[in-house]
Amino acid sequence: MKQIFYIIISIFAIQLQAQTDSSEYIGTYGDWMLNGKALTTELELKKDGTFELRSVDNIYPRTFKDFTNKGTWIAKDDEVILNPTLKKRKPLVKITEKKIGLNDSIEVKVNHYNEYYENGKLIEKKKTAFEILTVYFNKKRKYKHLTREWYDTGSCAWAPIIRNRINLDSTNTFRIAKRDIENIGVYTYGFTDFIEIPTEDKNSDHYEIEVTVPLDRERMPRSKKVIIKGRRAYFYESKGKVKKSLNPLYKKLDKGPK
Repeated sequence: MKQIFYIIISIFAIQLQAQTDSSEYIGTYGDWMLNGKALTTELELKKDGTFELRSVDNIYPRTFKDFTNKGTWIAKDDEVILNPTLKKRKPLVKITEKKIGLNDSIEVKVNHYNEYYENGKLIEKKKTAFEILTVYFNKKRKYKHLTREWYDTGSCAWAPIIRNRINLDSTNTFRIAKRDIENIGVYTYGFTDFIEIPTEDKNSDHYEIEVTVPLDRERMPRSKKVIIKGRRAYFYESKGKVKKSLNPLYKKLDKGPK
């Protein structure tokens, strides 16, 4: 049995070595500044099939925190996958319904939690005050942005205005006009798209929404795809997918866009 095990490991190592040794992707990519340092993201793909990544917080970018990680990578067609054996963590939404006797309105309460993982293990689940959370009832175009009084989109003059905004206090509770609710959609940081939950009783007048966002404390990339075209590495994502329309990283020593 030991011989079979070592043979399998050897075959895997040979395949990995052949894949990475011959790969044109090996090198360091970044959003370089004039001084040769990366502004927010630097990815080094090494010959031995490992990588080092420095990037800003991919869940809460407004924190402007940097995280550094190491792991393994594989190449497939024009894609590189960072930590292909690690499954992506998915947020959860749970809705509890009640009838509390409201005549002309519906009460909605939102509880937001972060699950913190360290070295792959869940270490804490903590109730947190979200900055902005979008919710809709029945139809996506009927959305509401739930925010705090202090929340702003940024200091830039061209920052978009938050429309259909409801500022919440510490109770995270608000009311809407009475209607039949068939489904509720939720979106916030850590989501790739809306999560829609069908209701059990469309005549309920109180809905408690529980949102749980899982976080690796070190922000370890998990099955993270990077599309590489020549000396460009498309790293950034929108709605969970790598977008070529977003600014690419450039391989080191590259003089810039061509």
